[in-house]
Amino acid sequence: MSGSAAPPAPGKRKWPRGRRLAAAWVFSGLCALAVLGAVLMLAWGMRYPSEDAKKCCWEQNATPEWMAKTMGFQLPETATDRRAGLHTNAQYDVALLAFTVTTREADRFLKPLQPEGTQLVRNTHPKAPGYTRSDGFSHLGLPEPETFVDGMRIGGLCRGDTKTPEGQAVQFCTDIYAHEFQPGTTRIYLWAGSDAPIDKPPA
Repeated sequence: MSGSAAPPAPGKRKWPRGRRLAAAWVFSGLCALAVLGAVLMLAWGMRYPSEDAKKCCWEQNATPEWMAKTMGFQLPETATDRRAGLHTNAQYDVALLAFTVTTREADRFLKPLQPEGTQLVRNTHPKAPGYTRSDGFSHLGLPEPETFVDGMRIGGLCRGDTKTPEGQAVQFCTDIYAHEFQPGTTRIYLWAGSDAPIDKPPA
């Protein structure tokens, strides 16, 4: 009886170890490239949304007055150029509110929304001009506030961050932008995201 190994059965020839390793590396590389491609496409879509993406998922009847009440803010009586939007999707909803007031009125509006010991800060990392997002203020016909530097102040709060009645009334964690786009005149931008669905406006 011979001690030599039996030849492989027909149809079951095994690749050399080196070729198997190379094939495994090629397969792993292709999988990594596919994942990277998907991530890049998603990032591109978020930074440069298509026209369809910009129009998708916006509620039609979100008035500034309704949105201010839903978000928990009191619109200044003197506010002009009032704009609002509600964007919904499977992951989270976004509420938008923007209006223009005098800078003095803006400061009165913002002061009770600032946690004690904090202040609004300058925009030190602006987005490039023309930057848009599928759930941003460009839907309201406004430039995205992240693109401004001069005259821009940025802050934010969640419900309970301040002990003021105004801070206690806030319903969602909200990014706040105050842009003095001309001397004495400031536009307030309020952007709030919610993992839970936000109630829809009445038809």
